[in-house]
Amino acid sequence: MKRKLNLIEATAVGLGNIIGAGIFVMAGSIIYLAGPGALISFIITGILAITIGLNSAELSSKFPNTEGGVYSFAKLTMGDSVGFLVGWMRMISYAISGAATALGFASYLPFHGLQFIIAGILIVVLSMIYFFGLKLASEIETALVIINVVGLTLFIAFSIIVGKLYISHFTPIAPHGISGIFSGASLAFFAYSGFNTIATLTPDVENGEKTVPKAIILSLIVTSILYILVVFSMLYLLPWQIYGLQGNPLSFALQQAKAPEIVIIAVSSTAIIATITVTLSIIIASARTLKQMAKDELIPRKLSKDTISTAIISAIMVSSLSLGNVELIGLVSNFGTIFSYVITPIAVVISRRREITGKFKAPFYPGLQIIAVALSLIVTASLGKESLMLGVLSLIIGLLIHETHVQINVIEKGKRLNPHGKIY
Repeated sequence: MKRKLNLIEATAVGLGNIIGAGIFVMAGSIIYLAGPGALISFIITGILAITIGLNSAELSSKFPNTEGGVYSFAKLTMGDSVGFLVGWMRMISYAISGAATALGFASYLPFHGLQFIIAGILIVVLSMIYFFGLKLASEIETALVIINVVGLTLFIAFSIIVGKLYISHFTPIAPHGISGIFSGASLAFFAYSGFNTIATLTPDVENGEKTVPKAIILSLIVTSILYILVVFSMLYLLPWQIYGLQGNPLSFALQQAKAPEIVIIAVSSTAIIATITVTLSIIIASARTLKQMAKDELIPRKLSKDTISTAIISAIMVSSLSLGNVELIGLVSNFGTIFSYVITPIAVVISRRREITGKFKAPFYPGLQIIAVALSLIVTASLGKESLMLGVLSLIIGLLIHETHVQINVIEKGKRLNPHGKIY
């Protein structure tokens, strides 16, 4: 009998996707965009993530037998077309962000010129780990997540002990205005987005309809506290003007503060481990989404086999490594994530109107759902024109693929019902 995950393991898979390259790579860029207002940026995104997380928790308890997460919630409440588009956009988001994270892992290693090869090997190895079982993958995630949390805690502790409180480090609170804070929020949001991976695990979690909502909420509480403390520590340690677009902001801050080499190595090593946990979590979520879409026959059913779905995801991620401008194309990933998060609270409203019940209900209905949609749209508007254009183009391509698949199914069904071509 296949062993199911417990609360700690389910939470670890989510934390493995949330506490990853986002905070280790983007924190400096967020301070660069928002100044000390980066603290407000993270508070805004924390609120948005928690509202979406509570909605996802409710839907997980209402639809406990699906592996598609947000895709399944959209399909079961809004129909095949919307469900397919959500699944399609999530697939693009997963593939590109997974490839970028694997590349981040390779970039930390001292093997210049071999980054693409190393990233490809990492994707294949992690795909094989997941292929050998979700339980094994979750146990590895649990161990690595503990290291990630310890690394961030070490950074926070060192900064608070060594740094001094200078008002100039925190003023002016919004040097680039409100727009800077929301630009920082739009970037910070994606450091939170991995919690929906947990929603894909419900069938494989002990008492999933109760445990998964707890895991989602627990993972968001832990990360929200850690993220805000990390940003505060960065500002406590150094003036906000020093931070820029460094790819290793935490190590940069420690180097500027002349931290002991052992501390710098420990935090940098944690960043490398974080890229591994995120890549593995992305593979888990994307393979399970693809598998569920195939089971639902929105794509060919033969793709529902674990070996095939995992191999396809691995191939897509490796192929995405060849994209000439990962940063620009990666904006589509941002759009796809937000698109699914706009759909989630709407799915809650529809499910309640249909009187579909579960073992968890999001509080403050419908105010929570309205806040979730409004904040998601605000963050979407802050992504920029390139992201919106590429995102809309991806939606159109996805819609064309879906309609083509539907027409093929209609033709094949007609042939089965009328094999001799007779007209009745």
